[in-house]
Amino acid sequence: MTRLNTTQDVIQLLKEIERRNQQGGTRLSQQSARQDGWTAIDFKLAKLNYLIPLTDTREIFPVPQQLTKVPKSKTWVYGIANLRGELLPILDLKCFLLGQPSKINNRSRIIVINHPDIYSGLLVDEVFGLKHFQSQPKQTMQQSDSAIAAYLNGNIAQKDVNWDVFSFQKLASDQRFLNAAK
Repeated sequence: MTRLNTTQDVIQLLKEIERRNQQGGTRLSQQSARQDGWTAIDFKLAKLNYLIPLTDTREIFPVPQQLTKVPKSKTWVYGIANLRGELLPILDLKCFLLGQPSKINNRSRIIVINHPDIYSGLLVDEVFGLKHFQSQPKQTMQQSDSAIAAYLNGNIAQKDVNWDVFSFQKLASDQRFLNAAK
C-alpha cells in the first residue's frame, strides 16, 4: 500500500475501494445467501496465516500515526488511538502471544474486535482480505503446545491450503489478556 500524503491520495484510495466493492458485491451477496457457506478474514501473524470469522470483527484499518503510549502497561499494549472520536486501545497480538513485538510497516493492520464488552484493536502483521468457503470450519481439539493453540477454534481447507481459525472470543475471555497493567 502506498503512503497517503495528500488529500488526492486519500480520494484515489477511496475510489479504488469503492470500485473493488462494486465488483465483488454481487459475489459476496450470492455467497452470503448460502446458509452453509462461511466467510472469514485472512491475516498473517509471525509468518503464519490465520482466519477469523467475519462476524468477530468490526473493522480493519492501517496503524494510526497518532498514538498515545499507555504508562504502566504490559509490553503488548501498543497504545491508544482516537478512532472517530472514540479512544481505542490497541494491543500487539504477536507480542501478547509470542513475546515478540511487531515490526510496523505499510502492511500492518489493526483489527477491531467485535465483542459486546471489549472495545479494542489488535495489531497484526498483515490482512489479506476476505476468504469465502463452501462449508463451516471443522471444530478440532488443538494438539499443538504452541502459545497460539489455546486461541484456535478449528481449521478449514480450500484448494490444498489449510488455515487455523483464530478465536477472538477465546482471547477476550483470557484473564491474562484482560489484565494489561504491569
